[in-house]
Amino acid sequence: MVYHYFNPENDLALGQGGEGYNPPRSAIALATDLSTLPIWFANPGEAVLTRKQVPDDWHADIFAQLGIFPEWSLFDERKNHLTMTDRLKPWGWNGSLLREWNKYAPCKMAVDVEKLRMLSHRRFAIETAEALRQQGLISTTCELPIEGVDISRIRDFVERHSRVVLKSPWSCSGKGLRWCNGVWDANTEAWCTNILKRQGSLICEVAHRKMVDFAMEFLSDESGVRFVGYSLFSADEMGTYRSNLLWSNDRIAAYLETYVEKSSLTKVHQFLEQYFTHRIQPYYQGYFGVDMLAAEREDGSWLYPCVEVNLRMNMGVCARIITDRYIHPDSVGEYMIYANRSSEELKRMFDELSCNHPLVIEQGRVVSGFLPLTYVDDASSYAAGAMIGKDR
Repeated sequence: MVYHYFNPENDLALGQGGEGYNPPRSAIALATDLSTLPIWFANPGEAVLTRKQVPDDWHADIFAQLGIFPEWSLFDERKNHLTMTDRLKPWGWNGSLLREWNKYAPCKMAVDVEKLRMLSHRRFAIETAEALRQQGLISTTCELPIEGVDISRIRDFVERHSRVVLKSPWSCSGKGLRWCNGVWDANTEAWCTNILKRQGSLICEVAHRKMVDFAMEFLSDESGVRFVGYSLFSADEMGTYRSNLLWSNDRIAAYLETYVEKSSLTKVHQFLEQYFTHRIQPYYQGYFGVDMLAAEREDGSWLYPCVEVNLRMNMGVCARIITDRYIHPDSVGEYMIYANRSSEELKRMFDELSCNHPLVIEQGRVVSGFLPLTYVDDASSYAAGAMIGKDR
């Protein structure tokens, strides 16, 4: 049996390194509350390991109408009954999770976690951007990010630019970022010193005049790396992830082509397929994504094709699979994470959304309505849901 496991604290664990990572309470809460999320992207015959008890009849009617036959069980219960054929397919691999799985699994999994850790470092995104520029896919006038290992170089970068973003080497979903407007102060220095002490360096990046956030999603398997589609997402002004649009791949592509020439997008994903087959495929099997943006300039817009390389499952792939499998082709939607709310507020909100926007499902596809994607109980602080409606 293949078991999916949602561990969004993965990048934090990679940042620390080693096998003894203890995630912060907020990360545990997110992982626990969204632990049923893999049900929506698991393949038939695969199961999900949860971090909370979920009733056997949860979403039974919805799953039946969508043709989903999910299996789930508590990780803490299942790990004592693993067999020789059981395999783990987590959100992302790190040393702590690998040690935990292999402690109980009769058939140990071999994962080069240290190699994945280095490929997940934001330094690899800079290397990828440099490779894209050598192919003529990033303008020579675009200043690429740099990696700073001492305060003086980081301060010099900040003070030379009107707006920059400083990034910790390992972080996700808009965390580990600090925005600066050409001014160096004591708080910035303290933040940078802390990151340097814990992770050894900082990424210094010019903040572009962003017009749209999107990602190219890829799948690495035995045959190599192939492009599997686009995701279109939104983030707040500080870079924190908010939502993904549930649009068909063709619709997203047409939208992006209003900012970027189709030929440029094609050349980028064709080059990245080859580049990642050489750099990633020998060490990683599974979905991953490359965050990109279209930025504004005086004569229009331009493509910056490598903001991040997310070497793990991600919300964009999740949204892509949900759209392709379960959303009616004449409908669109938005996939959202509801964060830092009380359990009473979450339950009331989900009940109201479900009542005011009842699901309409036709021939195994959602036409309209509110679709809860994760189980909400009396201890939940986070949840995922999707609002779907007819495309206009």
